[in-house]
Amino acid sequence: MQSAVLLALACAGTASAFAPSSSLPNSIASARPSSLCSLRMQSREVDLLERVETLKVLSAVSKAGVLSKVEKSGLLSKLEKSGALSKAEELLPLLDDYRVISLTKKIVSVSPGTLYFYAMLALGADAAVIAGVPDNSGALIAAQVATTVAILPLVGALIVGGKINSIIQGNEPLKL
Repeated sequence: MQSAVLLALACAGTASAFAPSSSLPNSIASARPSSLCSLRMQSREVDLLERVETLKVLSAVSKAGVLSKVEKSGLLSKLEKSGALSKAEELLPLLDDYRVISLTKKIVSVSPGTLYFYAMLALGADAAVIAGVPDNSGALIAAQVATTVAILPLVGALIVGGKINSIIQGNEPLKL
């Protein structure tokens, strides 16, 4: 347990925090910590429209035939008949009121390594709860199960979010 804490603390610090950069050669002084150990978020904000263009998302959707499949299935006409499209149109101003778009820009600006790190941190916390809480009674076992049930969806969301952010922040065109 103590070695895991020490490892996490070692990853949280950067190499430049332990040595003055003036005494190091240029190749070492310019080295950066891996994104897994760096908890800093990227300073640049991701421009979603520019990323959609760079990743050729619309070309990938077209090549995959997504819109043709939606049209053939009659999904849009079913949504229109049920009134779901007009309801969605009414909800669009709420997205602006609650600043969902600016929040999305901030979320996609987070480094994928940071999201993966927090996923591993949550798994470690769950393992610590399972290992640290004794199995003496049904209530304690239920507490272990409850923490696992609460943490696993969080871990899944962090991993999926990390993968999505790595695609958005990457330079390769999207392939569906």
